Amino acid sequence: MIKKFLSGKKWFFEDTIPGEPPSFTWGAEIKKQIYSGKSKFQNFFIFDTKEFDRILILDGLVQLSTRHEHVYHEMLVHPAFLYHPNPKKVLIIGGGDGGVLREVVRYKTVEEIFLVDIDEKVIEVSKKYLPSVSQGAFNDKRLKIFAEDALQFVKNYKNYFDIIIDDLTDPTGPSLALWKSAFYRDIRRALKEDGVASFQTAYLKERFARRTRKKLKKTFPSFKIHKAFVGCFPFDEHTFSVGSPKINFDKVSLRTIKARYKKLKIKTKYYSPEIHFASRVIPGFPY
Repeated sequence: MIKKFLSGKKWFFEDTIPGEPPSFTWGAEIKKQIYSGKSKFQNFFIFDTKEFDRILILDGLVQLSTRHEHVYHEMLVHPAFLYHPNPKKVLIIGGGDGGVLREVVRYKTVEEIFLVDIDEKVIEVSKKYLPSVSQGAFNDKRLKIFAEDALQFVKNYKNYFDIIIDDLTDPTGPSLALWKSAFYRDIRRALKEDGVASFQTAYLKERFARRTRKKLKKTFPSFKIHKAFVGCFPFDEHTFSVGSPKINFDKVSLRTIKARYKKLKIKTKYYSPEIHFASRVIPGFPY
């Protein structure tokens, strides 16, 4: 929702998804509208703001801010990759803004990257108006882009991917069907036995997010939740869930994660081996 005040200032306000407590509304002052438009799937807005820099909004919900997106994308990618000893084949579901892709292409062991996003306009708009997010990653020669429904796409693969990153919008509109147990089972089948899947699983306390994490825990023999506060998602800490058919996350030590991270020779803004383990500490009451 966009509202103009008597002072002449314009603000964008976002509500939580109806029926999904806790109930909360937050806003950001709009400095300038950069883009508005729509595809056959969703509506787009991009604004420049004072507190969050540039923000991308789909169907009224904030997807990222250029000031905070590194926290989200690093936590969605690096824990999963560093649990795995040698990732080569990667599938990104959603992720049309290019932030996950930017982190994935930093891994030199990766030989093949598939990115499946039903709405190719997200890629088009993000490349033009949010270039700092992808940082040229769409030009990587290992990448193949599929403008398809991921629900059907993953059914074509069995025991194929080392890493699957599930970077979906909230469970409304075109992504709603991808928050179901049947889709999670298809993702597991598409993974190799020693593969790792990473999911953005929304807020720590949100009801649908808690249900989602329970579904994932039932689907994958090995399961962990990581969390981080992402400034443009201010309702609560955001969660990133990882699952594997075979890799026991509890047996991957800090020493191992440090060694793998050092070997990469990359610099991350937020993620570190220490954050990797600190982010797994979840409060004792039920989530």
